[in-house]
Amino acid sequence: MFSKFFINDARFVFKQFYYISSPTIFYNIFVILFSLSVISSLCLIWREYKNSSGIKKIQVRYILFALSIGFGGGSFSFLPVYKIDFYPFLNIFISVGILIVAYAILRYRLMDLRVVARHIFIYIAIATFTYVFFYLIVWFYTKFFGGIFNTASYFTGLIIAPLFVIGFFNFNKLIQHFINKYLFFSLYSYQNTISKLSHELNYLTDLNQIINSIVDTIKQTMQLDRAGVLLINETQKSTYYQIAKVIGFNEKNGISLVQDNFLTQYLKKTQKPMVRDELFLIARDSKTEKDKEGFKNLYNHMEHIEASLCLPLLSSNKLIGIIVLGAKISGDAYTKEDLELLNTLSYQAGIAIDNARLYKEVHDFNKTLKQKVDEQTREIRKKNIHLEELLKMKNEFLNIASHQLKTPISITRGYLSMILDGSLKEPAKKKNAIEKAMFGINRLNNTVKDFLDASDLEGKDMELDFSKVDLVNLINNIVSGKEILAKKKGISLEFKELKKSLPAFNLDGSRLAEAISNLIDNGIFYTEQGGVKISLEVSDNQIKIKIEDTGIGISEDEQKELFTKFKRGKRALLAKPDGSGLGLYIAKKIIELHKGRIFLKSEVGKGTSFIINIPTNLKINQNSLK
Repeated sequence: MFSKFFINDARFVFKQFYYISSPTIFYNIFVILFSLSVISSLCLIWREYKNSSGIKKIQVRYILFALSIGFGGGSFSFLPVYKIDFYPFLNIFISVGILIVAYAILRYRLMDLRVVARHIFIYIAIATFTYVFFYLIVWFYTKFFGGIFNTASYFTGLIIAPLFVIGFFNFNKLIQHFINKYLFFSLYSYQNTISKLSHELNYLTDLNQIINSIVDTIKQTMQLDRAGVLLINETQKSTYYQIAKVIGFNEKNGISLVQDNFLTQYLKKTQKPMVRDELFLIARDSKTEKDKEGFKNLYNHMEHIEASLCLPLLSSNKLIGIIVLGAKISGDAYTKEDLELLNTLSYQAGIAIDNARLYKEVHDFNKTLKQKVDEQTREIRKKNIHLEELLKMKNEFLNIASHQLKTPISITRGYLSMILDGSLKEPAKKKNAIEKAMFGINRLNNTVKDFLDASDLEGKDMELDFSKVDLVNLINNIVSGKEILAKKKGISLEFKELKKSLPAFNLDGSRLAEAISNLIDNGIFYTEQGGVKISLEVSDNQIKIKIEDTGIGISEDEQKELFTKFKRGKRALLAKPDGSGLGLYIAKKIIELHKGRIFLKSEVGKGTSFIINIPTNLKINQNSLK
């Protein structure tokens, strides 16, 4: 019926091809409309080409070239219709155009054939469903209503139309599920997995867990030979990428070579994935020589570390790192769908990583704050304890000072009063009273001296005056001065001298004599039977002075606080109530100022040994040591 409007006659040309011999007006209109459509399509593609850049420009260029060749060669097939006999050998250009498109598909990711095939399967299935449904309705109307254009059919259609819409959407959903599961499972699986990962990243707060999920999922799902994440270290002045995690990359090749400001600037500007194979194309389209050189260097860097793709990690339009991916194990190129999917993932990953960093900073701040609070609390407690100790020490000091000062003052006042009021008329009694008063004054002087020395040592501002000291002579003089006191108590006092002579040492003779004297006094005061023995040794660059007594001894509990101020053992209080409790404290501080140490060995009821160790090679740079 309609063929007469297009065809009047037909004839064979070149004994092979069957052609229209006399086209009608409608055929001519068809040719004109077809030609206009081709020209219009090519013009639109040309405009897209002029407005495109990068890989898209290359893709459009190949399509434009392929269609121009294909249409150009195929157009000669119309000549025999108008009785211009021209052998249609130029139809080969149609095949050439197809090959050009195929090359663009493989080389420049024009499209993913798997994605195209999946869409074709879906469209064919939906078209089949629509076709079958339509003819079933026609059969139903014809059988039961006698046709499709009558009142019964119209009213029945009001019910069937909604059912068709419901059936259409359900069938579309079912067929997509079937095709994804049984025909294109690998494609659907990895797209679904990466989409799921993008969603899950919103709920993760641990930075290591996020990095591991990104690297492991992308590498395994997309079947890559290597993958990694580099994060910008903001503590550096210049842009510095720090490895968060890499799998498959050889770090010896220098993954850090991606420390490239040009890369950073490019990713900040485009905020899109960068494929290594496209860098030469981008360089070719670059306007400045600097950009061209930058892209070429970046290509060499990526090739050196065997990276195929770089994805920017962005948060609030700020570049915080990059995802670096290797090639697919299959050798396939990254498709457009791959890049779109990875681009979406990179946005989610960037936000998740930034949130995790902020969470970690807040967590660390809270932890630090808690530590600071704990430290301050401990410090306050220590200060409270120290304050309590100071208050206790103050009370002990007042008690001891009161006793130590009150007793000699009372003795001295008593004897001087007796002398002044004439109560003592006999010369012998006056002399005895003067001696007693003098003893009280000396005792008072020694007590005040101990208090002042302890105060100086507590503030660590006691000055030592170092000079060459003969230790043997020093100890002999101390022992000579203590012999009378020892004889009064009926105990022995012995200094075991060395047979060999000793050199003089750099020491503060006066202060060291004070320390040794305090230790010997202790031995005499708290020994009732036996005696006190002093020995001197020099070996291994150490001066060792030992003061041994056979006195009352010191318990283990009392030894712990023995060298602190105003601390005296209970047995010591009974043996010598008027002791200041400062002798051992002063002795310890003097020895420590000589860079030495003092310790004791004691057993209750058997005696005590004090051991002093002072280095012989004590170097003094000044006349005094603070």
